[in-house]
Formats: sequence, C-alpha cells, structure tokens
Amino acid sequence: MRQVISPCEAYRRWAESFDSTDSPIIALESRHLASLLGDVAGKRLIDVGCGTGRWLVWTSERGARVAGADFSPEMLRAATNKPGIAGRIVQADGRRLPFRDASAEVVLCTLALGHMQPVREAMAELARLAAPGGMVIVSDFHPEALRRGWKRTFRSGPEIVEIESEPYALADLANDGLCLVELREFRFGEPERPLFEKAGKGAMFAEACALPAIVTARFLRRAP
Repeated sequence: MRQVISPCEAYRRWAESFDSTDSPIIALESRHLASLLGDVAGKRLIDVGCGTGRWLVWTSERGARVAGADFSPEMLRAATNKPGIAGRIVQADGRRLPFRDASAEVVLCTLALGHMQPVREAMAELARLAAPGGMVIVSDFHPEALRRGWKRTFRSGPEIVEIESEPYALADLANDGLCLVELREFRFGEPERPLFEKAGKGAMFAEACALPAIVTARFLRRAP
C-alpha cells in the first residue's frame, strides 16, 4: 500500500533530493511559466511556496529583486546557498506572510497553492502583497486531474510516497482585488515522454496526456 503523508512531512523527506527529481509536472511547468513571467529586471518579486528556490534563482539571474517564503524549513535550507537567495527567504505560512502590503511588482506561487487551503484565503494574501498594477502568477496541479484520481507523489528511496492534497475549484482563484488576464491549461507533451519512460511509466504516457496536468493563471492587481 502506498504511504500517504502530510505536506510538512513530505517536504521534510523530499528536500534533500528535490532538485535532482525528474518530475514530469515540474518539467511541464518550467516549459511554460517563464513566458508568463516575462521581463522581471528591476522588479520586486516574492515567491510564495518557494521551496528550494528554483524560481528565485531564475528570476534573480534576470535582474529581479527577490524574496521568498515557504512553510518547510528543510526546503529553505536546501535553498540557502544558492546564488541570489541568501538572507532573502523566510519560513512562513503562505496564508499569513511577513511582508508589507503592496510590497512586490510580481507575486509568484508555483505548484504550492493546493497546500494552502482554503485557496481563497491564500489568494487574498497573494493579492495583498501585489502593488497596484503588479502581477500575481500562480501554477498548480490541475484541479480536474486531482479529481480524476491523479496524486502528488515523489520517490523516497525505493518507495513512492503520496502527499496529502485537497482538490479545489478553479473558481477559488478569483479575488476581488485581482483581474484575471490569462488562464491556461497545459498537457504533457513529447518533452516529458522520456521522464515517464525513465520512471518505468512509458505505457501510461498517452493516457496522462489526455487531461490537462497543470493550470497557470496571471492576474493584475487592481488599484484600491
């Protein structure tokens, strides 16, 4: 029987190997999110649920002034020594963050929103951080895929571990302070096929492509 554990325990166990994980979901998201971010040079950017800092590094290298938060001390520890991150990350609940109102031109939350239930509360916090006219960008497992039985999993040694997750509705992304600019759904494609095959799941690839695997949304912060 597959072990099912809480997000806190999951990321404690996953932190050490997270950056070397061959995840089709992460690969798919990485292929598409950069174009949503656009030019971040000179912008204040907060990554909520920053994990080991993969997007903090990417945006810092392109000139953003970055800060990040994550609930997992182990994931943050893995991020600490990466370039452009030292002293800029904090352990915090994504629904109650220690940043000032309107403190960023870009607020980012990638593959973490489902761990911040209720999602409407988390979206309100992301909106609070964004300066008027600023962007809020989120990505996550597609809620429909989760409802169809997909699971958030990772490999811990020889074991496949499932992370507890609660599905939510796309309507939960709505917030009065945010104007939706773009919502997109992405399915796996040929770039992800080798990752399925490496994991011994090549036979599942075609079926996995039948549903959107992730959703991304870009919002503009309304003026008060």
